[in-house]
Amino acid sequence: MRPWEILPLPHPSEFDPGKEDPKYFYDNFVHPMIPDMIRMMSNGIHINQNEVENLRKVIDDVLITVEKTLAKNSLMKKFQEQQYPKKFKEYKEQVTASCRTIDHYLKEYDHKNATHRTYAVNEKILLMDDKFKTKPKWSVKDLKDFNLYLEDHYMQGIIDKTISKDSSIIKMAMHRLARDKMNIWNKVRTDKVKAATFEDLVPPFNPGSSKQKQEFFDYIGKEALAFSKDTGLPSWGREQIEQLLKEESDPIIKEVLQMFVDHSFSAIIRNNFLEAFDSFTIDGVLYGGVKLFGTKTFRPTGNSPNFLQLPSTGSIYAKPLKKCLVAPPGYKVWTIDYAALEDRVIANLSKDENKIAVFTEGLDGHSLAATYYYPLQMEKFIGKYTNNKEASKLFKKLTKTDPAAKALRQDGKGNTFKLAYGGYPDISKGGVITQEIFDNYHNKMYPGISTMRDQAIGIAKHNGYLHMGLGCRIYADDIERDSRTLFNSLSQFWSILTLISINELHHYMDKENKHEEIKITATIYDAIYGIVRDDPASIKWLNDTVCPIMEKDFMDNQIVHNEANLEIGDSWASLTELDHGLTESQIQEVLNEKDVE
Repeated sequence: MRPWEILPLPHPSEFDPGKEDPKYFYDNFVHPMIPDMIRMMSNGIHINQNEVENLRKVIDDVLITVEKTLAKNSLMKKFQEQQYPKKFKEYKEQVTASCRTIDHYLKEYDHKNATHRTYAVNEKILLMDDKFKTKPKWSVKDLKDFNLYLEDHYMQGIIDKTISKDSSIIKMAMHRLARDKMNIWNKVRTDKVKAATFEDLVPPFNPGSSKQKQEFFDYIGKEALAFSKDTGLPSWGREQIEQLLKEESDPIIKEVLQMFVDHSFSAIIRNNFLEAFDSFTIDGVLYGGVKLFGTKTFRPTGNSPNFLQLPSTGSIYAKPLKKCLVAPPGYKVWTIDYAALEDRVIANLSKDENKIAVFTEGLDGHSLAATYYYPLQMEKFIGKYTNNKEASKLFKKLTKTDPAAKALRQDGKGNTFKLAYGGYPDISKGGVITQEIFDNYHNKMYPGISTMRDQAIGIAKHNGYLHMGLGCRIYADDIERDSRTLFNSLSQFWSILTLISINELHHYMDKENKHEEIKITATIYDAIYGIVRDDPASIKWLNDTVCPIMEKDFMDNQIVHNEANLEIGDSWASLTELDHGLTESQIQEVLNEKDVE
């Protein structure tokens, strides 16, 4: 039996085939997919080298833009300015720490040392009549000539090397020499402190520095969404900053966050994608690697390049990078992506009424959230209400015409993203999640999801693992530490439906001898990418075959069904969505329209 044919199965909490057969998941799902991954890697992805070179230029342009934008940003300027006193203090302490005391240079008189002799002679002259002048250097001959007429006992002692090291004048001379040396050493350093400018001590902000980013986020009062497992310190990786960007409303802060994201992607594009394009492209085809079930939640990962690092649609790099990935002559690129798979899975697993209604009744999740977060403010727009779902529908209509309603809906987005990410009340720390919002989200808006999470963590504590589905388990030795990963795995695991669909599509391609017309070239999260012959008949066959495969239920009595639509185009950057069931003539019309464009 093929993996696709096994579905649907009962709810994962009700049925774990791995209990009866520990090898069930491997035998029925992992092993059959190995040939699919090899086949996909062998197909490779066609590359447009001209666009690759354009991408290099984009990186340089973006880095210049990031530097200039951060330098002009008013908030970043204030942050940099408030850094100066601290930086100056640190710099002064660092420099003055290398200054020396007189004891470092104070030495006993050495008869053989010309500098000692010069200082010893000059010290005596300073105590004598003003008609005698000091010299920068006294040789023995000069001193003999000088003392020929002076006949000074002290000078003769220097000449004869019989002068006592304990002579008060000698000690004064050695002290003066030590002080002069000390002053020369220290002056260089104190002058550096005096000459230090703002530009010297506070260089342009480096968005690649995790330390500087942490200092900036401390300055604006933003709490980290994740912490390093190694150090326990706040972690501000790209994903956390992108999450913060979604919930931020201040345009000045958003500008800084976007620059952080753009800079982060610059390194990723250069080190991950461009390096792979240069090293692993043969005759215009990129051959990368895939690691089946490379993540903790059993999603596949890749290398050379890792397509999981593909920039999101809003990124400045998204289109320039996707333009590099093209169809060869006579073919079109195709992709198909599960629509909101993770949310659909959560709705089905939790059976939460509101989460299900988002899909079955077409509710707007953010409008629905506003009815729970801001009940008093909502009443000003739609009056008193007892049915949040109906209230959200009325409110959603208002957001299209009323700026204040639109703004209130926007305000709630940040809360929702944070709470979905595991956030807690934070108003005392300058955040926006009150205890009431927290309680309403978990206990009133999505109580089914909260119950599912609590039950899952309880099961994990009892068993030491969670059954994610299909007999696959995730184990943990510290449930509290790993609770977020454990809960996320319940929904993220079902990206395996993408791999199951690849396996099933390969089956039909082989059965009907379509392996030359259609190829699968990559999979990223819940999406499949490939190429298809530029022919309405081939595209129709793919559309009619792959959509039903992906839309099959994964669970018995599934309430929210899967949805997926095929897209075609000349590159990953230029794709047009096709409706289900199009005829060849309708597909030809789409192709003609794209040709005109």
